[in-house]
Amino acid sequence: MSIAIIANPLAGRGRGQKVARLAKEILTAQKADFELLYTEYPGHAIELAEKASGKHPTVVALGGDGTIREVLQGTWQTPATLGLIPGGTGNDYARGLGIPRTTEDAIHTLLNGQKTRFDVGLQSDIVFGQMVSIGFSADVLDYVNAHRDGFWKGSAAFLAAVAATIRHLRAFPVKINIDGKVMEKNVIALFALNMPYGGGGMNFSPDARYDSGHFHLLFIEEIGRLSFSLTLPKIYSGKHVSHPAVHILPGKEISVESDLRPLMIDGDIFAPAPFHSKIVPQAMPVIVPKTPA
Repeated sequence: MSIAIIANPLAGRGRGQKVARLAKEILTAQKADFELLYTEYPGHAIELAEKASGKHPTVVALGGDGTIREVLQGTWQTPATLGLIPGGTGNDYARGLGIPRTTEDAIHTLLNGQKTRFDVGLQSDIVFGQMVSIGFSADVLDYVNAHRDGFWKGSAAFLAAVAATIRHLRAFPVKINIDGKVMEKNVIALFALNMPYGGGGMNFSPDARYDSGHFHLLFIEEIGRLSFSLTLPKIYSGKHVSHPAVHILPGKEISVESDLRPLMIDGDIFAPAPFHSKIVPQAMPVIVPKTPA
């Protein structure tokens, strides 16, 4: 199996570089047929993945969720199969697909796992596999990105960002169209989820699956700061879904009318734009661990 690895050395505040070096050592020791390519600027992984898919049947994303999204965008309409070696801050793609987050085990999965297919989301012309969100969630990620050199790392960085931004918690009106059903709400955040996790292990929608053929639309209605603060820790276990302000609905196409807001897509912030997402079922092959016998 010929493999191209698209590695982001800046992912995870430099963790991507360390993981890439270790991956090179492991793959070389196992005499694997691979090519290691490093990204140099935002969007470069898309270009590298498109080119690599013409030479390699497997194209691997090594980095954080944003890097994986770029490699997905570069490969999803090619014959290539996607592989993952987690090397970022949140690594929620790996959680959602059941891929080990240690480098050694991720490579074992890459070389010995099985191929399956997962659904791809389209937000206008942006491809994603995990989620698209507006509201408080985007504010939190924006804070994380602005404090990359801070003390907190990984999941703790997301919790620190929540604590710092919660004082600005504000609801905003939205008009939601989900598969033709329209509703008007005041929300603090709204997500179209293809996988359960985001924010470094926050279990937003425990029943969301990458191969279900539909999104889980999660929206949080107007809620007080104290109630939100008390409910937030439950998000890691998924027990937050019992709160009356939390709603989850299945849908294949979701449009949201509201004031234009920044979009959070697979761990990256995008400029304010209309929220319109639709799902493409079973669109991308990916290597995952073999299911137990």
